[in-house]
Amino acid sequence: MESEVKQRNQRNRRRERAQRMQAQRESQEKGGGDSAEDESPSREKPQRPPPPNRRKRSKEPSFEEDVVDGFAILSFKSYEDIEVSGQCLFL
Repeated sequence: MESEVKQRNQRNRRRERAQRMQAQRESQEKGGGDSAEDESPSREKPQRPPPPNRRKRSKEPSFEEDVVDGFAILSFKSYEDIEVSGQCLFL
């Protein structure tokens, strides 16, 4: 029972505050045109900083080395060179 009364009072207080705030906004809009312009920037949300610069991906493939099983494929000139070096490892 008491909780219902508290909730009702709280809702009424919120409603009254909202009505006061709305009336204040309306009176500022209707009254002094110059003074409302002076106050409007302070009421606006602060500007967001610009978004971070995104890395532009080049259309050409990057020449990074593809690492597979511990060695770099681009370090070899041909597939045969890879096979030869692989045979040396297993001897």
